[in-house]
Amino acid sequence: MARLSISPVTMILFLGSVAVTILPVLAVPAPSPAPAQKHLLECADKFGDCGKLVYLAIFVNGTIVSKDCCTRLLSVGKQCHHDLIVYATQRPTFKGNVSEILDKSEQVWNGCANSTPASLFH
Repeated sequence: MARLSISPVTMILFLGSVAVTILPVLAVPAPSPAPAQKHLLECADKFGDCGKLVYLAIFVNGTIVSKDCCTRLLSVGKQCHHDLIVYATQRPTFKGNVSEILDKSEQVWNGCANSTPASLFH
């Protein structure tokens, strides 16, 4: 009876090709973000560079929001703005007063709404 002779290099190549073929099938895909998380990410993306200025105005030092950033805030929409603020206040690292932050958020929104012509953000 004939004996099958396989070199170690051939065996390694064979096993490597089997692994490359099988492993992608066994991989677990990364979960897509939950709808609420996706909504928050989309809201934050809409703010662009103005997000930092709005954040500072509400959470840190009452910075005045520029006209351009007011326009951006209003075009993002009140719901996105509110959702981001509420999310930030629910983080474990948040140590402030939630009602004060929500009041300040409303003040910033109203200040922008009162100083920006509606035609710029609709």
